[in-house]
Amino acid sequence: MKQFMASQVELTRIYDMPDSWSDAEYRSLLQQLEIEDVDDLSASDLFDILVMGLQDLELEEAADLVLAQKLQARVTPGSRQNIIEDFLEGQRPWEQLSDIRLHARVFAAAVLLNKALPKSFARPDMMRLTLCLQALKPEAKKLLQSAPEAAFVTRLLADGMDEHSILERLFDEQLAAHVFPEAEGIVWLAQFSAAPESNGDTVMLTVYSSEHWLEDMQSVSEFESSAYNDRQADDDDV
Repeated sequence: MKQFMASQVELTRIYDMPDSWSDAEYRSLLQQLEIEDVDDLSASDLFDILVMGLQDLELEEAADLVLAQKLQARVTPGSRQNIIEDFLEGQRPWEQLSDIRLHARVFAAAVLLNKALPKSFARPDMMRLTLCLQALKPEAKKLLQSAPEAAFVTRLLADGMDEHSILERLFDEQLAAHVFPEAEGIVWLAQFSAAPESNGDTVMLTVYSSEHWLEDMQSVSEFESSAYNDRQADDDDV
C-alpha cells in the first residue's frame, strides 16, 4: 500500500557533512597532541589549532590519530593501517570498507585529514539528496512528525530505484523485513524540514550518503513509496 509521494528536488555532490565532528572530539585530539589548556580554547579556535597540530606529525601518524579517535575500538590497529594506505593511494574506503556502519566515520576522518594535509590526502566526496515527501494517507503523516529513521529512509530510496539497483541487489530481504540494522550504514544523516505552504502532510527530506548508495537516484524524478520504520513493523507497515 503506497503511503508517500516523493519528488526529487536536488542531488548534489558535496565534500563535507554536517556534524561530522564534535567539539569534544576535537578537544580529545588536541589532548592527545599534548596541546596545553585545551579546555580554555574557544570553539572557533579548536579546528585551527588542531590542523596545525596534525601538520606537525608524520602523515601516517596523523592519519592513525584521526582514525583512532573517530573509529575508537571498532577496528584493530591493523585495519586502521589498511584504511590509511587506501587514503594515501587515492582509494575510497568510505565506500569500500566491509562494515558499512563505519563508512560515515571513515568519511569524516578523510575530510579532516584533507583539510589538514591537502597535498597528501585527496578531497573526499559524497552526495546530498533532497526530496519533497508527501503523506498520501492521514495515518502516514505521523512518520513525518519525528526525526527520520535510517530504515525508513532506506526503504524510501529503494522504492525510487529499479530492481537492479545496488540496494535491491544487496538488501532485498532486509528491505521487506521488519528489522534493517544495516540501514544505519547506508543513510549517514537524514533530516526533515518544513515544506513551503504545507498543511502538515508534506516535508522536505535531506539525505546524506555516499555516491555508492545514492547514484541510482540520478535519473529519478517522482515515485510512490510504502516505506516504514522498523519500530512500527507491527502497525501494518505504516
